[in-house]
Amino acid sequence: MPRSVRRFKETVEIRSSLLKRLRSHRYFPLATVAALVVIIGCLHIWQRVVVIELAKDVAGLRAQNRRLVDGVKKIHSEVTALSSASRIEKYAADSLGMHTPSADRLITLIPKSEEEIPADELQAMFSSIKRVADYLPVVTEAQASSDELNAIKFDTSGAVQ
Repeated sequence: MPRSVRRFKETVEIRSSLLKRLRSHRYFPLATVAALVVIIGCLHIWQRVVVIELAKDVAGLRAQNRRLVDGVKKIHSEVTALSSASRIEKYAADSLGMHTPSADRLITLIPKSEEEIPADELQAMFSSIKRVADYLPVVTEAQASSDELNAIKFDTSGAVQ
């Protein structure tokens, strides 16, 4: 048993001594600086590649935007050309057989302005509302303050109360 403990102890010492030896080596600081420079260089190169790809994407999107704006301008000019009055008149005459009417055949429609409701119509509306209100149920204070719900009884006999 003492031999196995000794082997374990030596193994631990070798492992720890390897790390200690590596850190205490005279080129360790130089190797650490070189490793950091390589890592920073790799990060810088990766960043530049990503930036260049993004710049290409932006340039492509700007070109696509210019094409789309030009297309919209062309469509607007086509709409303007197709909706001109002279073109529509020519199309109506040629394709549909329509002709410009003479001045005596023209009719002008003037919409009626909203007039006030005459007093007799207003009175008829009030009386009809009053007749409907006569058939609505009436709740007294005693009924309103009770804690229970009572079904509303409707009088269908036609007698006005």
